[in-house]
Amino acid sequence: MREAILDAARGVFLTEGFAAASVGAIARTAGVSTKTIYRLFETKTDILVAVISGFMEMMLPGLDEYVVGRREELEPVLNRILNGLAPLGLSEGGLAANRLATTEVMRVPEMVAAFYREGHEKIVAALGRWLARQQEAGHIRLADPAQAAAMLLSMAYADLTRRATISGEAPTPDAIARWVAQAVAVFLRGVAA
Repeated sequence: MREAILDAARGVFLTEGFAAASVGAIARTAGVSTKTIYRLFETKTDILVAVISGFMEMMLPGLDEYVVGRREELEPVLNRILNGLAPLGLSEGGLAANRLATTEVMRVPEMVAAFYREGHEKIVAALGRWLARQQEAGHIRLADPAQAAAMLLSMAYADLTRRATISGEAPTPDAIARWVAQAVAVFLRGVAA
């Protein structure tokens, strides 16, 4: 039942916007009563946090599977990581969520804060931990792994996200791969051990 509610909420938030979305609409879409939803979630923001957290729980543990044995493996592995994370923000759904956050920032700042806390900040922290492990292995040198992770993610995705937001079209996997490869190459030159 919880998953049905979260699936319904995802669709309702993306089509109606967070401010306009009602718990009643989520309940109708999920085929449950609003009372059932309120037994599971205190507020509409709590529903959004659960939607984002569930997605992050599926994606982020995979970072631990990317092991680098030798420094030469770092570039291809980092490319795989960033291409794997790209759908979080650069797919149709990811771009729709980003547009939702952008349009709701003034009306519902607590929603946007939850969106970035549960999404972007968790991605930065997870990638920062991965980079810290690479530093401990002697593959790279960093002053602040979390800050370096944020910078790398910005290099890899920020301009693609802006372009996609303006054009309304998600970038192709090839375009993402080219952009990511260039960002990784520049990043690794800057943090070489």
